[in-house]
Amino acid sequence: MAMYPLAEEGVVVIGSGFMMHGLPFITRAMLEGQVPVWSADFDAWAADALARGVVDELAAFRTRAPGMPYAHPTVDHYIPLFITLGAAAHPDRPVRTTVEGYTIGFSKRSFQTAV
Repeated sequence: MAMYPLAEEGVVVIGSGFMMHGLPFITRAMLEGQVPVWSADFDAWAADALARGVVDELAAFRTRAPGMPYAHPTVDHYIPLFITLGAAAHPDRPVRTTVEGYTIGFSKRSFQTAV
């Protein structure tokens, strides 16, 4: 919420990265286009929480999200999600997904927040 004045200033905040980052767990099958269950399950969970605007659920990803710890063995690629939501005028409102899919078995999801 401390970042909210950025929207009033006309500043766009972009959080970039894949919805997951389990690089240690890449397999040959993933390189050939297979999406592992842990990746699909984590993405579905995150998409649902984002669509419902449930920031507390997203914050509890280590214990509540399926596909852990494979989806995020470290938090560095998950944190931009909260920076982006924190810059939104209403971080607890549902987001609008604009891009979704998979690359090398990892979920890619782009969304816009309410301003």
